[in-house]
Amino acid sequence: MAAQHFLGVAGGICVALLLAACSSSALKLAPASAATPYRGEAGMAATAPDRADFGVTPDASMPITIATPALDAKHSYSLPELINIAQLSNPATQAAWQRAREAAAAAGIAEAAYLPIISADVLAGYAITSNTAPGFSTALISVPDGTITTSGMQAAPSLAVKWLLFDFGARDAALATAQQVSFAANVGFNGAHQKLIFDVSNAYFQHSAARAQSRIDRAALDNARMVLEAAEARLGQGIATTMEVAQAKQQVAQAEFDLTGATGRERSAYAMLLGAMGISPTITIKVQDIAGKSLPRQVPADLDQMIVSSLQRRPDVQAAFAQVKASEQGIAAARAEFLPRIALTGTANRTFGSYSVSDSRLGTSANLDVSQPNAAVLLGITMPIFDGGMRDARMDAAVAAANASQQDFARLQSTAAQEIVVAYDVLRTSLSANAAAAELVNAARTNYDAALDYYKNGLGTLSDISVTQTGLLKAQYAQAQVRSDAFVAAATLAFATGTLVSAGGL
Repeated sequence: MAAQHFLGVAGGICVALLLAACSSSALKLAPASAATPYRGEAGMAATAPDRADFGVTPDASMPITIATPALDAKHSYSLPELINIAQLSNPATQAAWQRAREAAAAAGIAEAAYLPIISADVLAGYAITSNTAPGFSTALISVPDGTITTSGMQAAPSLAVKWLLFDFGARDAALATAQQVSFAANVGFNGAHQKLIFDVSNAYFQHSAARAQSRIDRAALDNARMVLEAAEARLGQGIATTMEVAQAKQQVAQAEFDLTGATGRERSAYAMLLGAMGISPTITIKVQDIAGKSLPRQVPADLDQMIVSSLQRRPDVQAAFAQVKASEQGIAAARAEFLPRIALTGTANRTFGSYSVSDSRLGTSANLDVSQPNAAVLLGITMPIFDGGMRDARMDAAVAAANASQQDFARLQSTAAQEIVVAYDVLRTSLSANAAAAELVNAARTNYDAALDYYKNGLGTLSDISVTQTGLLKAQYAQAQVRSDAFVAAATLAFATGTLVSAGGL
C-alpha cells in the first residue's frame, strides 16, 4: 500500500510538471518582446523578421466576399432600385437575420426544458478484481489465507429518464425571457433594414448634391470662357485692356480648379454611396438624378402626437421595451431559486458479463456468466438550504438589471424624442431655405445676365461680371445643397419616426 501511495504521488507531480511545461511553452506563440514584429502561423511558435517590419503575411486561404451584384451597364438606377440592391447585398441585414434565427433557436431551447431528458449509455470493457480471503481449518483440512480473483469482459447498457415536474416558475421565466429576446432580435432585424434604407438614401442625396455642384462648376467654367471670349473681342476692338483679358483668363483657371475639386467630391460621394449599399467600391453603376423629384410640401402639424406614435413603432424602442420585460422575468427566475424543485427520475439497465473466478487457497477456478437486470423509478425533491448568499446576490443582480433596463428604456425614449424634434425642425428649415434659394438663384442669374450683356456692349466692367458671377455661383451652390439637405432631412425624419420602412418610402 505504501508503494502504491508513493507511485500515485509521483505520478501527480509528473503530471503537474508536464502541464507547467506546456503553459510555459505556449508563450512561444507570442512575439519575443514589445518591439519585436510577429511572424508565424496559428498554433506555431512566433518568429521574428530580419528587420522591424510590422506587416502581416497575406492569408491566401482567407475568403474575400465583397458583393458584386450583376448590373445593367446601360440602366440608370433610381433610389428604390439602389435600396433593393443594398438589401440583397449588404451583410448587415444578413447578420441581423442570423441573429434573429439565433434568438429564435434560444427560445426553442427554453421550451425544451419542459420535456423529459432521455439518455442512453453503454459501458463495456475488461475488469479484474482481487479480494483477500481468510483461511479456515476443520478436523479434516486446513486452508491458508489467499485471494479470490475475478476477471472477464462485461457490458452494461442503461437507459435513464429525468423529468423536471415543478420548479415554481423558473422555466416559465426562462421561456418568457427567451421569447422577449427573440422579439427584440426580430424587430432589430426590421430596424437593420430601416437603417440600411436611411444610409443608402442619405448617401444618394449627398451624391446628388455633389453631382449638382459639379454641373454648376461646369456651367461656371463655360461662363468664364464666354467672358474671356468677350474680353478678347473687346481687346480686338480697342475698348478693353490686356489687364481685363488677363483677369478673364484667371477666372477661367479658377473655374477649372473649382471644377476639379467638385469632380473629386463627386467621386468621393459616389464611393460613399457604394459603401452604404455594401457592394464593391470598384463597381460601376449609373445613378439617377433627383432633379425631377419633388420635396415634401410641409411637415406634420401635430408634433406631440407624432412623437408618441413614432416611439411606439420604432424598432429600437420596442427592442428596449422587450429587454425591460426580459429583465423582469430575470427577477422571477432568481426568486424561483429559493424554492424546491420536484423531478422524476427513472433508470433501467442490464449487466452482461463473462467472468473467470479463481481461488488461490484451493487452486481452483470457474467460469461465470452474468445477465442481471435493474430498474428504478424515483421522485426527488431538491430544496436549497444554504449557499453562502449566492441566491441573494443573484436576486440583487436581477433587480439591479431590471432597474437599469427601465432607465435605459426611459433614456432611449428621451433620445428618440429629441431626434424626432431635431429632424422635424431641420426639415422645416430646409423647406423654407429651399424656397428662398430658388428666389436667390433667379435674382442672381438676372443680375449676372445683365452684367454680361452690359460688358459685351461695352458698358460694364469685368469686375461687375466677376462679382455677379460669384454671386450666381454661390446661389446655385446653396440651392443644390439646401435641396439635398431637405431630402436628407425628410429621410432623417422618416427614419426617426419609424416610417422609412421600404425602398419607396421617400
